[in-house]
Amino acid sequence: MFSVENRWPHYRDSVKVEWNLGKRCNLDCSYCPPEIHDQHSPHTNIGKLFETVDTLSQIKNVRISFTGGEPCVHPQFEYLIEYARPKINWLSVTTNATRKAEYYLQLPVNYIVFSLHIEDKDWRKRLDTILYFAGTVGGIKHSKDFHVMIMAHHELMKEVKLATRLLTEHNIAFSIRRIRWTERHDWFDDMRYELKDLEWIKSTETTAKPNTLVDSKDLMHTNDLLKEKLNMFKGWQCRAGIESLMINWDGEVHRATCRVGGSLGNIYNGSFERPDVPIICTRDWCTCAADVNITKWK
Repeated sequence: MFSVENRWPHYRDSVKVEWNLGKRCNLDCSYCPPEIHDQHSPHTNIGKLFETVDTLSQIKNVRISFTGGEPCVHPQFEYLIEYARPKINWLSVTTNATRKAEYYLQLPVNYIVFSLHIEDKDWRKRLDTILYFAGTVGGIKHSKDFHVMIMAHHELMKEVKLATRLLTEHNIAFSIRRIRWTERHDWFDDMRYELKDLEWIKSTETTAKPNTLVDSKDLMHTNDLLKEKLNMFKGWQCRAGIESLMINWDGEVHRATCRVGGSLGNIYNGSFERPDVPIICTRDWCTCAADVNITKWK
C-alpha cells in the first residue's frame, strides 16, 4: 500500500473541520477518556461559537463536523446550526442518539453519524430512535444521509450482534468499531475479545458506502482499514491541516484528531494559523476514522 485518499474528489478539494464543541456528555462510557468527555464542564459561549463559524466560513470549501463530548447537549446547539447553515455548505453531527428522533429529523445538517454505545443501559431505546428516524418505524421518511457506528464492547458481543441484525433487517448502513482502550491502538485492544468474536467483527462487512481509495484503484471504507490494521502511515506524507482541521473543546486547533505537528493556535482567541504544506506522519497508528482517508502517500 503506497497511497490512500478520499474516494470523492470534491472531498479532497475541501477542508473538513472536526469541531469538538465541548467536553460535556450525558453518557459516561468506560472507554471514553476524560480528556474528551465529562458530565460537568461548562458549555462554550454561543457568541464565541458564532465567531468561530464566521472564521471558518472564510476557508474555501469548508465542511464542519460537530462532535464532542455530545454536541447535542449544548443548550444552544440548534441556534448554532441555524447560524452556520447559510454560511457553510456542508454540516454534519456525530451524536449518541439520546435526543428524540424528531429532534434529529428537523436538524438542518447534511449528514448524521449515530454512535450506538452498547454499554449504555438504554441502548435499545437509542436504536429505536434511529429506526424511527430512518423511517422504518412510524412511516417517517428521513431527508438526510446518515449511518450508525456500533461501539463493540468485548463484554457485550451478544448485544452487538443483535444490533447489527436489527439494523440489517431495516436496511440501515452501519459500521462496527472495536473499542480502542489504549492510546497506541496496539494489539492489546484485540486481546480483550474472544477469538470467535474478533473473527466475527473482521468478517462483518461495513454496509456504509466505501469512502476510501487505496493505491488509486481499490475501494474500502475507513472502518475496514482500521479493522484490518491497514492504518500504519508513520513516515508517510499527509495532507492533514490542508484537507482537515480539528478544533479541541478549548479552541486549540490541530491538523487532525491525531494532533500530529502540535497546536496551530487557538481559534477562540484569534491566534489560529492554517498550514499550507503537508506533514510527515509520526504516529504508529492512524486511529480515527476521520483521519484515515486524508490524502497520504509514501
